[in-house]
Amino acid sequence: MGKAKVTFQRVPFKTDGAWQSPIAIPRDDIQVWGIVLEVADSELSRAASILSHDERERAERLISEEHRRQSMAAHAILRLILSRYCGASPEQLAIRRTSDGKPILSDYPSLRFNLTHSHGRALIAVARDQEVGVDLEQVRREVDVVRLAERFLSERDLAFVKHGDPAHRHERFLKAWVAREAVFKADGRGITFPLHRDYLELTGDGIKDCLVLGDTASGERRRPVQFLSLGPGWIGAVAAEGTDWTVTVCNRSESHINRET
Repeated sequence: MGKAKVTFQRVPFKTDGAWQSPIAIPRDDIQVWGIVLEVADSELSRAASILSHDERERAERLISEEHRRQSMAAHAILRLILSRYCGASPEQLAIRRTSDGKPILSDYPSLRFNLTHSHGRALIAVARDQEVGVDLEQVRREVDVVRLAERFLSERDLAFVKHGDPAHRHERFLKAWVAREAVFKADGRGITFPLHRDYLELTGDGIKDCLVLGDTASGERRRPVQFLSLGPGWIGAVAAEGTDWTVTVCNRSESHINRET
């Protein structure tokens, strides 16, 4: 087995009978969807109609037209996908936020989910009875990742970023970054500074690595992280509660879900 391979797909902003058939999800499974955030002018009103009033308001506050459209697309598609697990129409789903700001489904509390999007791509992770976090970042060669690692990350992570082929330093830096994002989002807190107390530990098995949290009173604590294969130019990771979980990549165009190995 290796990294879960994700194909980014475009989801049309329409519903049909397929969305009303609930998807089963075992408790030890994290199901991940890769999405292309494209919304045609003809689909914009349908995407907006799926959103809640608060979601539309948050999107409208964004300055960039591109960012507004992508935010609307991401949250509308999130509702479309969650509707497949709940067997309810996407616009009827009541999504509220906890005191920590983590979104939850009011009427389906056992279903946990997380959304991340960046530069026209999104990942959605869905789980049952366990908190989940997901993150992705686009590789940007113009960024001085060594300087960022020196400023924000641990000495171990800095050594990891600088070690090996310099051409792959950006990917190594982003692995250390998205691992933190995924774990912190699963914990419901988002990226939390300072970051130098924690470090990425690679297991070498190609499946699960871990983020070692060094800020606990009882000493270090290891949190499993699974990196995703997103294709050239992207780095992504999933984290969840516990250790006994696997990742399944979902394909909306199929009537069933295939487990990627």
